[in-house]
Amino acid sequence: MINQEAMAKETERQRFTALAGLYASIFTFGISFGGLVPWMALHMDAQGLDGLLIGLISAAHPIGVMLMAPFTQKIIRRFGSGNAMIFCSVVGVATMFPLGLTDSPWIWLALRFISGLSGSVPWVVTETWINTATSPKTRGRAVAFYAAIMAAGFAAGPEVLKWSNHLGVSALPWLIGLSVVSLIIILPLRRLAPALDDSGGAHVLGVFLTVPALLSAAIVSGAIDASFFSFLAIWGQRVGFDESFALTLLSVFIAGNMLLQFPVGWLADRIGPRPVMLICGTVCVIGPVLALSGLTAYPFWLGVVAFIWGGCVWGAYSVALVAMGRRYSGGELAVVNAAFVMAYTFANVSAPPASGLAMDIIGPHGLMIVALAVAASFTLLVLARKREF
Repeated sequence: MINQEAMAKETERQRFTALAGLYASIFTFGISFGGLVPWMALHMDAQGLDGLLIGLISAAHPIGVMLMAPFTQKIIRRFGSGNAMIFCSVVGVATMFPLGLTDSPWIWLALRFISGLSGSVPWVVTETWINTATSPKTRGRAVAFYAAIMAAGFAAGPEVLKWSNHLGVSALPWLIGLSVVSLIIILPLRRLAPALDDSGGAHVLGVFLTVPALLSAAIVSGAIDASFFSFLAIWGQRVGFDESFALTLLSVFIAGNMLLQFPVGWLADRIGPRPVMLICGTVCVIGPVLALSGLTAYPFWLGVVAFIWGGCVWGAYSVALVAMGRRYSGGELAVVNAAFVMAYTFANVSAPPASGLAMDIIGPHGLMIVALAVAASFTLLVLARKREF
C-alpha cells in the first residue's frame, strides 16, 4: 500500500512537472512567434516588397504545418513523441538564424515553409501531452490555461519589437533567444512525454468524417482570429472610429482571448464541453449580428461585446481539445489532434483572403458577414452532432 501511494505521488509529481514545463515553454515560444511574424512583415515592407509577396511568406508557415499534420503520427511512431518533439523544435529554431543573414524573399519563403513543416509535431505533441497529463475533473481548466498562456505569449510578442526599437537594436536575436529558451525548458522533460505510438487505426483524413463538429471549432477559432488580427482595426476605421479606438478594439478582443479562458475551462469541467461549445458558438453568432445592427453607435458596449467575443472564439478551440481528451487517448488522440491542427491552419490561411475579398465587394461589414457565416455553421454543426461529445 505504501509503495502504491508513493508511486501515485511520484506520478502526480511528474504530471505537475510536465505541465509546468510545457506552460513555460509555450509562453516563451508564443512571445517569440508573436514577435517574429510582425517583425518579418515590417522588415519586408521596409525593403519595398509588395503586399502579395509579404502575404505569401507569412502564409508559408501555416501551410507547412497543414501539409505536415497528416504525417505527424508516423513521425511520432518512428522516433517517439519526446524525441520527435525535440528534433522538430531544433529544426524550427534553426530556420530563424538565416533570417538575419539575407533579405532574399525566396529564401525567407523557404525558411518559413520549413519552419511550418517542423512545427506540426511539437504542436500536436504539446496539446496531446497536456490532455493526457490531466485528470477528467481538471482537464478543462488545464487546457484553458494552455490556451490563455499561448494567447498571452502571442500578444506579448509585439512588445519585444517595441522594446528593441526603443533600444535601437534588432529584435531578431531576442526572438531567437526566446525560442532557444523554450527548447531548453523542454529538453529535460523528454523522458516524461507520453507514448503515442499506437494510432488505434485512426487516420487524419478519416477524422474529418468522424468528428466534424469538433474540427469545426478549430475552423471557427482559426478563421475569426486570423481575420480579426488582419482586418478588425481596418473595419473599425471604415465604420467611423479613429485609429486609436480601432486598435484598442483589437486589443480588447485579444484580451478576451486571454482572460476568459480559465472561466470557460472551469465551466467545461462543471457542465461538459458540448454546452460550453454551444454557448461559445452562440456568442460568436451574436457578436457580428450586433455589429451589423448598429452597435457601432455605442463604442463602450461594442468593446464589451468584443471582449466576450474574443474569449468565446478562443474558448471554442480549448473546449474542443477537452472534448477530444474525453473521447480519445494515446496515439489515437494524437491523430485527432493532428486533424485539429490541420483544420485550424487551413482556416488561418483561407479566412483572411476571404474576409478581405468580402470587404472589397460588400464594404467594411463584409468582415462581419464572413464571421457570422463561419460561426453559424459551427454552432449548427455542434447542435446536430451530439454523439461526438
